[in-house]
Amino acid sequence: MNFNSIIVRYGEISLKGKNRIHFERLLKTNLESSLDLQKCKFSRVILKRGRIFIRGIDTLPRLERVLGVYSFSPALEIGKSMSGLKQSVMQMVPLIRQSTSFRVSCQRTDKRFKYDSLQIEKMIGEILLRESQTPVNLENPEVHCYIEVGEDHIYLFSEKIRGFGGFPYGVSGKLVSLVSSGIDSPVATFLMMKRGVEPILVHFQVSQSDAHKVLKLKAQLEVFSSGKEIKLHLVDRNELFQGNFQRLYDNPRYHSYMCILCKFLMHKKAGEIARGEKAWGLITGDNLAQVASQTLKNLHAYHTTSGLPVYSPLIGSEKQDTIRLAREIGTYEISILKSTGCTPPVTPKTGVSKHIFQNILKETGLG
Repeated sequence: MNFNSIIVRYGEISLKGKNRIHFERLLKTNLESSLDLQKCKFSRVILKRGRIFIRGIDTLPRLERVLGVYSFSPALEIGKSMSGLKQSVMQMVPLIRQSTSFRVSCQRTDKRFKYDSLQIEKMIGEILLRESQTPVNLENPEVHCYIEVGEDHIYLFSEKIRGFGGFPYGVSGKLVSLVSSGIDSPVATFLMMKRGVEPILVHFQVSQSDAHKVLKLKAQLEVFSSGKEIKLHLVDRNELFQGNFQRLYDNPRYHSYMCILCKFLMHKKAGEIARGEKAWGLITGDNLAQVASQTLKNLHAYHTTSGLPVYSPLIGSEKQDTIRLAREIGTYEISILKSTGCTPPVTPKTGVSKHIFQNILKETGLG
């Protein structure tokens, strides 16, 4: 079926009360930016309560990349008349003929329209049944014919494409994200972007190949930033340790504490960057008990280092769920590329003593 408009729906934004218009306007702006980036020609983007309409468009953009979009539908926008609807719905007949069943569903937002939803469903259903000879199935139709009667037009469509929902990118402010080249931290960053956060990435570089992967991950996350560049700070790991990383790593006294010591210094540096960037806190890909540095005792040892709130959206997630989302947003294939990363201690500490750790910080001069 031909289309000349797109209906965009949002979810949580509708619960925002007096601030709702601010969220809606930013989503509209982000949609316009995404359409321009994808070189999609359109005439107007119109904000209506509960819907955003993209008019004068005949190519289907990737609007699932625009955070805040719950779903969208390519639709045929027609004049507000029953005769026009009856004529236009004939475009759906070939599709329905090729299917095993169909259903008609109507939503009438303009209650002044002459016919109610049930009457419209009955009239259009009879036409489609007669012309296609395809049976109706109200429970599980292969083809769903949707009709929306709006204030000015009627919209006819057959699919609802899911987006990621959430809030428009940038509406919540800035957070600094500690990003490695692995699977978890890019997904954690995306989840906070979905809540309206503008991330500032910080990567503690071990090798050029590792940093190259992070640049690719940054570019993939920018697919969801509506054309806005995501800032990246690259910090050499040796800089964190004041040039003493290898000496400490080779020292039996400190060797098993290197993971937790590294995390402590990362959070300390990230806090400094966050203050310079006027960010409100940190994002990490921490997942409880997944690795030695992410036990409750070890998390406690470094999560307060920056003096800022730390947001870890994956803290209770199953690894397979994280991998599934990484595949969905396009970061997984990048994260599993081979690169030279850090080499953890043979027997890392899983439950660091606060007293001993404080002594180590004093001894090394890194506290």
